[in-house]
Amino acid sequence: MSEKTKTFDVNEMRAEADEFRRHVARWVDERLAPQAARLDEEGDFGHELFRELGGLGYYGAMYPESAGGSGLAYPYTCFTVLCEELARGSVSFAASVCMQGSTATHTIFKWGGAALHEHYLGPALRGEKIGAFAITEPNSGSDAASLRTRATACDGGYRLNGSKIFTTNGTVADFITVVATTDPSKGLKGLDLFLVPADSPGFSVGRKLGKFSVRASDTAELVFDDVFVPHDHHLNDGQASGFLNAYKSLTVDRVFTAALALGNGRAAYDASLAYAKERSQFGQPIGKFQAVQFKLVDMLARLEQARLYTYHAAELADRGEPITTEAALSKIVAGDGCNEVCQMAMSLFGGYGLMNEYPVQRFLRDAYFPLVGGGTSDIMRLLVARQLGF
Repeated sequence: MSEKTKTFDVNEMRAEADEFRRHVARWVDERLAPQAARLDEEGDFGHELFRELGGLGYYGAMYPESAGGSGLAYPYTCFTVLCEELARGSVSFAASVCMQGSTATHTIFKWGGAALHEHYLGPALRGEKIGAFAITEPNSGSDAASLRTRATACDGGYRLNGSKIFTTNGTVADFITVVATTDPSKGLKGLDLFLVPADSPGFSVGRKLGKFSVRASDTAELVFDDVFVPHDHHLNDGQASGFLNAYKSLTVDRVFTAALALGNGRAAYDASLAYAKERSQFGQPIGKFQAVQFKLVDMLARLEQARLYTYHAAELADRGEPITTEAALSKIVAGDGCNEVCQMAMSLFGGYGLMNEYPVQRFLRDAYFPLVGGGTSDIMRLLVARQLGF
């Protein structure tokens, strides 16, 4: 997504990532974390926080200055840091930002013309407009080849008809990149990308979807009823399938989902460690009991494993190396491992873990999102198995 301009330097990368983390962490601690419980309870997207973060330039972390981005030397590592730190405050909010700064804007940056950059990409990177990426359909989840939303050629462009579900940022989006088929007989090779402004005639939000996890992340069902899309909104570089190009480019998004899991796991671990030092039973803090100590050590071990593999995959992406296997493995290692961390946190809190006044119940609920979002853990295993030659 960025313009690579220099040789990879691991010390320089770490210095840039550390400085980037300090700034993001300060904002998370001061602005996001204090509002996380309320956002979750009310299912509030957090428009003010979203605009504020965009104004600070974080949505452009993966893009060059020429496109209105930050021009970072190691964009994938820094965006991974952004996702992790935001998730430490609120996975819901982090998921919305992850969509905005990556999937929803990447296709425009990569295949949109100058006019689309001006009207959509630039404002989105500044937090002035919200983007979404619509692929999943009610009867087509992991099987993208069975998508039914149809794009039919017409004078001046295409007509879109169909529906999408589970679209992040769906009800609040100003524009949506829609995956639709131009030729169902071609399967995946017949899929293409179309940029649809939310005020397009024929477009509507079917419904906002309620969830038990990441409740403040907006998720919607979308309907396209003969929506006209002009030729310049067709995101295709002349190849047979714009979707297949985007799919290959967006493999790194699995690393960002791993980072969401990691940030949430860190929050659960930090809360558990503090609780173990404060909560007393039988005349001493529960952290003095070996059973609690072992649980905390196991939590830390899983977090370290997730951190090491997630940033290993991000580093490979910044080096420009293929990461099909590494990205899928990072999502497995971090998603499964940090879900276990959150389950152990719930166990450590005991009865208080079930109470809404403690955040551990939110951490556990949100720990299920990385297991499903961006491709289920089993689909990730299938991808790795194929890389192994099966």
